[in-house]
Amino acid sequence: GIAATAALLVHQTTIAEPMLPLELWRNPVIVAGSLGNCATGAVMMGVSAFLPAYVQGAMGRSPGAGGLVLGAMSVSWDFASLLGGRIMVRTSYRSTALLGGTALVAGCAMLLALSPERGPLWAAAGSFVIGIGMGFCSTTFIVSIQAAVPWTKRGAATSSAMFLRFVGQALGAAGCGAVLNATLRAHGGPASERLADRVLDAAERARMPPDELARMVGLLARGLHNAYLLAAALAVVSLALALLIPRRLSPRHA
Repeated sequence: GIAATAALLVHQTTIAEPMLPLELWRNPVIVAGSLGNCATGAVMMGVSAFLPAYVQGAMGRSPGAGGLVLGAMSVSWDFASLLGGRIMVRTSYRSTALLGGTALVAGCAMLLALSPERGPLWAAAGSFVIGIGMGFCSTTFIVSIQAAVPWTKRGAATSSAMFLRFVGQALGAAGCGAVLNATLRAHGGPASERLADRVLDAAERARMPPDELARMVGLLARGLHNAYLLAAALAVVSLALALLIPRRLSPRHA
């Protein structure tokens, strides 16, 4: 993977019309927006890939409940994207991105406080707040990137930012999954390989002795908590990257 990335970068520096113009990365807005897209994509996928598993496995709720909890993120994301555009015009890219980064950190903090006893409403509230952060951040990062380059470079700048978001999503899902698996292996012993599958299967849960079920549910909740620690760290990175956007830069002063 590293060798392929290095080969791609070398190739992009030697052709007349590169797909990813590296000179764009001399602009701090491009750096903040592109890396911010990567970090927020990692947060989004790290949360959305595992939050339904918490609701279904650790809380013992139905798959439908897990889907509804995740749906709260989609609703607030759309709302925040619309509101973020208005805030950008009235304030600045930096202020809007900082609002989004703060919401991401707050939402991840709510998920870190999640427990089976708190129920799906708490999980939905955390998901909702993260959606607000995603709406503010994703809109701001993309619009600021587009405004920072001439028309002839906007397609390349936007596509490179979206590419990094997809990279972030892959890394977020893989990273949080690795943390979950490492926790299960460290504390679950040989039975950890199928632990999540057994806890998520209603028929399997019904056949388990209460003590064994409680132990497995607790271990799954612990592993997912550790995965959310990684998501929270990435949310802090998103907030820090928003600070790289120059002050007072807005659609009115791009």
